[in-house]
Amino acid sequence: MGNIPLTFLPPQNFQDFEKLLKGLVDVIWKQEGWQIYGRAGQKQLGIDLYGYDEQGRFTGIQCKKKNQTNDEGKLLTKSLLTKTLINAEIISAESIDNPKLERLIFATTSPRDTKLQDIVRAISHDRKKAEKFTVDIWFWDDFQIYIEKHLELMYGFYSEILEKAQKYDKNIHFLTMLRQAFTRPAFSSHIRREESGADFIQAIKNTMEAITTGHLYNRRGELLTTSFDYQKITNNNWKNTIEEINTSLSEIRKIYQQGVIKKSIIEHPTCLEVLDDRLAEKFNKLRADCLQKMNTILKEAKLDLIKSELI
Repeated sequence: MGNIPLTFLPPQNFQDFEKLLKGLVDVIWKQEGWQIYGRAGQKQLGIDLYGYDEQGRFTGIQCKKKNQTNDEGKLLTKSLLTKTLINAEIISAESIDNPKLERLIFATTSPRDTKLQDIVRAISHDRKKAEKFTVDIWFWDDFQIYIEKHLELMYGFYSEILEKAQKYDKNIHFLTMLRQAFTRPAFSSHIRREESGADFIQAIKNTMEAITTGHLYNRRGELLTTSFDYQKITNNNWKNTIEEINTSLSEIRKIYQQGVIKKSIIEHPTCLEVLDDRLAEKFNKLRADCLQKMNTILKEAKLDLIKSELI
């Protein structure tokens, strides 16, 4: 007999749904390029988030928090989104410029609806022929699949459900958070190809903070996900290894600061230049060591490994 899958209910308010959506795109499209557009009360031109999808297309997402039940509490069998509303949002999104949108996604908490799928597919087909941005729709059924597939989302947004279902593992919660920290650009490529010096060292600091506090922030200071500090890990071998990783990260910060002072590291607006090859090799070796240790833990925990050209 197979396991009965958990049912994850949609967030109760728009703000929490927007946070979940931001968490989702940060997990499935790991470029850290996703941002929430504006704030409550500002004109948002048909989108709530923007960034780049798996094909590098500039993409906007419109959140549509819709009830799953009617006024009598009965489960709805179709979405409350309409063709009129979709077309209105598309017109609004067309005014986005510099750059122009290449894809627009409607993300809704409504259940999957074949009629609405047919409408969106037809609209997108016509727009593609006209060389305009394409349109997609994500229903809550799709979110369920993403949440079940990605532990970062399950533990980041539904840990209380896991605890009640006796499926919660404190170690896995922490490791999924830390794995997300190590899948950032600062750990994915050789030092001369970092986006910028400020981004590189900020990512190191954010990862150390994730280890010691359980709070993971992106380079803009936005909270991505939470867990707890590494001292609460119950596997002592993992705890000791994470302490070693944190020490290596501290060494990276120290080397970086000394390099800037000695001018062997030059911070350009769009790149980081290391003039001393031996220094660059130290950076690469320390980061590779951290990644290898993390992957050893992740493998033992039966979680997905971190991929990087450093290892």
